[in-house]
This record gives sequence, structure tokens and C-alpha cells, in this order.
Amino acid sequence: MASLTVPMGVYLWKRLASLGIEHVFGVPGDFNLTLLDQIYNVPELTWLGTCNELNGAYAADGYTRIKGHPAALLTTYGVGELSAMNGVAGAYAEQAGMIHLVGMTSRPIQKMRALIHHTMEPGMDHAIYIGMSEPVRKTHTFLMDDSTMAEEIDRVIVEGVKSRLPVFIYIPTDVVSVQLDAKRLETPLDTSVQNDVAAEDAVVKSVLDLIKGASNPVILADVLTIRHGGRDLARELVDLTQFQSFSTPLSKGIIDETHPNYGGNYNGTVSFPGVAEAIHGSDLVLNLGPLLSDSNTGAFTREVKDENVVLLGHAFCQVKEKKFDGVHFLPVLRKLVEALKNDPKGYQLPRPPKSARLEAPILNKSTSGKIEQSYTWQRLGKFIKANDIVLAESGTAQFGMPDATFPANVRFITQIFWSSIGYTVGACLGALVAAKELKLPGRVVLIVGEGSMQMTVQEIGSYIRFGFKPIIFVINNNGYSIERAINGPKQAYNEVSMLWDHQKMLEFFGAREETGIKSKSYKCTTVEELEKVLTDDEFAKADFIQVCEIVMDQFDYPWRLTKQIEISQARARAMAGKK
Repeated sequence: MASLTVPMGVYLWKRLASLGIEHVFGVPGDFNLTLLDQIYNVPELTWLGTCNELNGAYAADGYTRIKGHPAALLTTYGVGELSAMNGVAGAYAEQAGMIHLVGMTSRPIQKMRALIHHTMEPGMDHAIYIGMSEPVRKTHTFLMDDSTMAEEIDRVIVEGVKSRLPVFIYIPTDVVSVQLDAKRLETPLDTSVQNDVAAEDAVVKSVLDLIKGASNPVILADVLTIRHGGRDLARELVDLTQFQSFSTPLSKGIIDETHPNYGGNYNGTVSFPGVAEAIHGSDLVLNLGPLLSDSNTGAFTREVKDENVVLLGHAFCQVKEKKFDGVHFLPVLRKLVEALKNDPKGYQLPRPPKSARLEAPILNKSTSGKIEQSYTWQRLGKFIKANDIVLAESGTAQFGMPDATFPANVRFITQIFWSSIGYTVGACLGALVAAKELKLPGRVVLIVGEGSMQMTVQEIGSYIRFGFKPIIFVINNNGYSIERAINGPKQAYNEVSMLWDHQKMLEFFGAREETGIKSKSYKCTTVEELEKVLTDDEFAKADFIQVCEIVMDQFDYPWRLTKQIEISQARARAMAGKK
């Protein structure tokens, strides 16, 4: 006969496993060890320790972006949770949420307000750190009451899945063994998104009417479409309608870039020729999952008028000037696709664009000489294969990679909104784990600047420790080139240590002959050298971990970065002049 109760720790881990989580990221600490012990009683889960809590949060973020559901992150209270907070905040900003579990002092110790390690002063409330995470979470629970623990755990997990925002569960050490009703685990959590049906149907009808009457409709699929599980529906909408379709810097790859009706990457006026004109000139822009930040709109040069746009968002939908608060786009998009599929002739579908396909211009046709930004990104785009996962670091990489044209089904990770440098090194670990769980066929390719990498480089050791084999491109441009482009190009504050030997990095972290772990490293200072690496079959196969260091001039910047800075600085001068 099955037990009628289970320890709280087992209950929590089983609920997380039910989401499809297979690995838990984090760092052990004396206030989460008893909870960690319980993970070994849940065979569906595997612990994966990271080098520090910040990297653990980055890894959880990267995992979420690939798996499509929240990751699990475990830290200790105070020093651990606060170390992770920047990574959690980035996940909040870009809606790549995680379930953050924080091990805390026991309830009796809290009641005593003991001056225990990780506190700061006598008589301190041990729960004080809970308030610090409030701005970067959707909800939380502090497990103090035995009678409500199971219900609270379920509530917080469901909120995290639905919102795609971070949530926190604070767990005193003495509650891990509290017995909870095991029968609750037989009822799956309901994480489905539900709208007011009348409002939802009103949005669907309005959009369908607009589609029927539009003379030049386009689809602009943004990143929150991916975050909230609408990627496949967006692609189906493109295939059904054949409307000219676009992505943004954050959503690059959401639409197959080899699709005959793919128009390019829209970033306001910081776009290739014809892209902004096509969207600004449309009488119906179906804007899915918008995230209208500065670097995702070309420094706010997006010129899509309300009378021409349908915004299908996670917090509201807007049809031209009419706003429907609280209506989530996912059920709306599902109904739209179904209606169009059922009556394509009634909506004059398919309706491909009348103009010729917009092709990305070739920026640099170099075959020799020094490696330039204008050459690098489109060349790396040609190296990428179908089904790859590509991570582009905050800095020149995230402004350069939109120049590339991806093959089909590439998943792209960048953090151009929150823009925390060093993010991708940790996120890459999460992406590697998620790809393994999903048995994805492609490679994982990390593109990171040498300055950003210095922030979080330890996690490359985790790639090797856990047997992962990414291809790592290190963009070595002698400091923080993105900051040089913004201000102080020759100031010392934009310099980093250039004493690091990237060619020995993988060996130092454990991929060397005596460990039996194969690795290979390359350094390219010319186009000829880079071409030799990129056309090497062994390198392309990615059967072992590899580094390709690409050396570029410190004052060479991607054109999109230069143009966005010019727009932002011109606006700042104009605003200053009005004072």
C-alpha cells in the first residue's frame, strides 16, 4: 500500500519533476542540504551544481529558454540568494522565469533571531532578504505553516509556469521533513492559461475581420511569443497566411529565415534596407508577443501606428486603439490559427506579399586580411547549421548576429534587454542541459567577448565536468568594445586583462590528455585563418569541446550598434536642449 504522506522535500521535488524538469541548478549551502538530500529520493531529478549562484541563475534562465518551462534553482538564504539576484532579475525582465528555492534557518532559530552566519546584526529578522527579491518575482511563499505547505507550493509553481516570471519558495530547514498529503500528487497541476471567453472571442473576431480586409498585412513575431509557448503557432500562422513576416533582435529564429516570405529582422530604423519600410507601410501589423525595449526597437525608432497594429501580448491584447486588459495572446493565437485553417478561402489565403523577397545585403566580401565586424557575423551565420542553438553575448555579438541569416529551426539566445555581461557563459550551461534532455540534434554554439567571459568563465569548467561539447567563439577585441562605442573609446576603464591565454583555457578547466577529455583551441587573426577553421570538418562536427578565438580591432563596431548609439545620443542632446 502506498504511503499516505510524503516529506515536504519529496513533495516539492515531485511537483517540479511533473513539469518536465530533469535537472536542478544551484549551489549547496548548510541551510539547503537537507532539502538536497531529498532529491535523491526522486529518481526523475538530477542535481547539477554550478560554480556560483549567479551562474546558476544564468544557467536556469538558459534552460528555461530552451525547455519552454521554468527551471529550478536552489540556493541558501542571504549570501546565496542575493548572489543569484542579478540573474533572476534578467529572467524577470526577459520572462525566462525560474522557480527559485531558498534554504533558510529553522523556524525555532528564526524565532530566536539568533546571530547566525548569513545574518548581519543582532536581533535581525532572518526573513529580511525575502523583501529584497520582491521586485524580481511574480509571487513567493514562506513555508512556515504545516497545514498550508502543499497548497502554497502548488500555487507558486502554477503562477511561475503561467506568468513565465521568477517565483520564490523559502524553505526553513526544519520543514523539509514535514509530512504532506501524498494523494495531492495524483492530481496534476493546472498550468493552462485561461482568458475571459467573451473578451477572448471579441479579440479573435476583430482580428479575423481585419485580416479579411487588409490589403498589405505583415506578421511581426517578437520574443514573448517564444517565452509563452507560441513559437510553433506563430510558424503555423506564417505558413497558413503566407504574409510577409519579420522577427526582432530578441526573437531572431522564431520564423524560419529560409522561408520564402521571411522579410528580415526588424529593429526600427536600425534594420536592413526595406525592412522598416515594409512594416511601417503595412495597413495591418500582427505583432505577436511584443517586448518594446530600446535595443529591440532600434532605440525606439519603431513607427507602427495604433490604427495599423494588433498587439497580441501576455498581459493584454490591443486591436488598433481598443485594448483588452487581462487577455493573454496564447489562446487567442490558437483560435486565430484554427479559424484560418478551417476557412482559408474566406480569408483569401494564402496571401503572399506582392513585392520581391527582401534579401539581406552582403556587408563584407573579404577573402583575406584582417577580420572585421562587418565580415564576421554573416560568416558565422553561414557556419550555423539547422537545429543549432546559438548564444550571442551582450556586447558586439548581440548587435552583430542580426546581420546573419540562419538556417531552419535555429534557437537563438541573447539578452539584449537586460544586457548583463557574462550572461551567456552561464546560460550556455543551461542550454546544453536542456538540449540533452530534449535530445535535440543540433550543436550548441556560444559567441562571447573576452571581457564578458572574464565575468563568468568558471562555468566553462562545468561544461567539461558534465561532458558537454559546445563550440565557443571568443571575440577578442581587447576590452569592452561596446562601452568604447558608447563613451571613452580610449579610456582605461574600458580595458580588461589581456594576460589571459585563451588557447590554454580548456586545458586549465580539465579538457587535457591526462583526464582523457579531448579539446582543441584555435586563434584567428586573419580572414584566411578563420576560413580554415570554419571549413574544417572536424571543427564543424563538434565531437569534443572547442574554442575559436577571433581577434578584431578594439575600435571596430557592428553597424547596428553604431547607428543605435547615434540615435540615442541625438535624442539625448535634443532633450537636453529643451530644458
